[in-house]
Amino acid sequence: MPASELLTGAGALLADPSPKDIIAPPQYSVAWVILAVLCLLVITALIVATLKITRAIEKRVAYRRRPTDVDTLKAEFLRAVNDIADRHDAGELEARPGHHELTAVMRRFVRRTTGHDVTSQDTGTLTADPRTRDVGELIAALYEPDFALSTDAELRDSVRRAREVIRRWS
Repeated sequence: MPASELLTGAGALLADPSPKDIIAPPQYSVAWVILAVLCLLVITALIVATLKITRAIEKRVAYRRRPTDVDTLKAEFLRAVNDIADRHDAGELEARPGHHELTAVMRRFVRRTTGHDVTSQDTGTLTADPRTRDVGELIAALYEPDFALSTDAELRDSVRRAREVIRRWS
């Protein structure tokens, strides 16, 4: 049987394969484009907000951790004490002038941290004041190697004690 007969005989079962009108494909709705743009805007806003919030938190934490003025002064005078120790270790500074410089550094430290001029106060006055008692005791211990003709005191021990006093200072 020829194919044309098969098609005409089954014509009642099969619809016409070629429609008379061409149907256009369905169009996408504009709502999907608007939804996609809105999703991108929301995602971008979330990323920007997250970055701003985390940076603000980090900035607050950094400012909270920054050293106070007293901590900065402590670091400055610890460097001065370390400089005395380094020059002594290098052989540029002997023990007696080193003790003398250490006494001057500690007096300047008290003046800068408390505002009181203690450059000419004796050790009794320094130890009587509770704020300067530690420095007064240190300076009293530094006087013997500072002014004696000979001493057993090591500059290394005096530097260690000065560092302790500076670190404990409040």
